[in-house]
Amino acid sequence: MADGIVRISPDDTKGAAEAIDEHGCVILVGAVPTKPLDVLRRRMDRDTHTLLRYCETIGGNPRETGHLQQGPPPFADYVFPEVAMNPAVNAVSRAVYGERPRLTFYNGNTNCPGSVRQRLHMDGRHSTQPGEPVSPTSSMVVNIPTGPAHDANGAIELWPGSHRVAVFDSNGVPERMEEERRVVRGPVNPHTKPGDVLLRDVRLWHRGVPNPSDCPRHMIALILTKPWSESRHRLKFGMGCERALEGHDADPNAEYVDGPIDYLFHETRRILVGHVRARRQSGEQGSKIGAERNRC
Repeated sequence: MADGIVRISPDDTKGAAEAIDEHGCVILVGAVPTKPLDVLRRRMDRDTHTLLRYCETIGGNPRETGHLQQGPPPFADYVFPEVAMNPAVNAVSRAVYGERPRLTFYNGNTNCPGSVRQRLHMDGRHSTQPGEPVSPTSSMVVNIPTGPAHDANGAIELWPGSHRVAVFDSNGVPERMEEERRVVRGPVNPHTKPGDVLLRDVRLWHRGVPNPSDCPRHMIALILTKPWSESRHRLKFGMGCERALEGHDADPNAEYVDGPIDYLFHETRRILVGHVRARRQSGEQGSKIGAERNRC
């Protein structure tokens, strides 16, 4: 725990669940075989170039510079049970929730050379209200880098224990709270080897950092939630993925599609549309304020 992150054997389910509760994160060492990760890394390398070319046609990446929303192909040749339905991950999730978890997100991100530092943020909100005790973990992000992650290629920045700090700002963690938390317990950038899995409470503070290397760094991201979560969105996978996803200790929440799936561009388009809508609403609000001032 030299860098503040508990590293644990994949079969130590109890220890991992305790780390999630206390620190908001844990690394399962060597939980995934490296062979499927090699296959995914090579395919995702090719997809990165395709996605970057697409971003050029829409005026640039709608996320922060260099941080792509990019997941693995949801097709039979690239969906592996060791990744999507990892037994150690599912066991920890079940121990944390006390019941069978549901897969509600299957995507990822790529940190490209020349990227910038993201704003500190959470991937999910607190369910409690201001002044109420923070609730137990009910949703976890499963991060699986397809290769090594370290300072030289932009390993993710984590703030252990921050899942217990209630934040209700929809725009991220306010700078004032960031500086207050830094005095209590500062951030770390955990180094991982291929096969290591990072589990983190969806409310844990984190951010992407610059990638000073000349190669993209891929990180697959799944979200496992309690089965009673409000999400009713079913994840689209190609026909044939049933062999990898069904019959495991987690609900794959899957719809199997016999046809094309826009897995590479869809999320980037969605983010772009959201930004355009937000700018439009901001402009409309500004116009209303201006009109009010003119009437005064």
